[in-house]
Amino acid sequence: MTNTLTKDVIVLNRSGIHARPSTMIVQECKKFQSDVKVRRGSAVADCRSVLELLSLAACEGTPLQLEAAGDDAEEAINCIAALFAERFNEDETAA
Repeated sequence: MTNTLTKDVIVLNRSGIHARPSTMIVQECKKFQSDVKVRRGSAVADCRSVLELLSLAACEGTPLQLEAAGDDAEEAINCIAALFAERFNEDETAA
């Protein structure tokens, strides 16, 4: 039986989901077999595609929903959510 989980996250970094955070998400997803997606309203992006993640145009404060389906879905969704919580390691004091 395939495990499907969802988790709400908010974009906390000032720059939003630009190329570097998108690449970090894709790299993290490569560690898992589960299918991981990000939803913004009716728009859905595959977390293995930088271009699809960029197409969400998620700026600071944007609420998103992570969805993971597969045997390692819980671990995958928690790792991706941690990237959001850690602001993708961006220095928020830089101008």
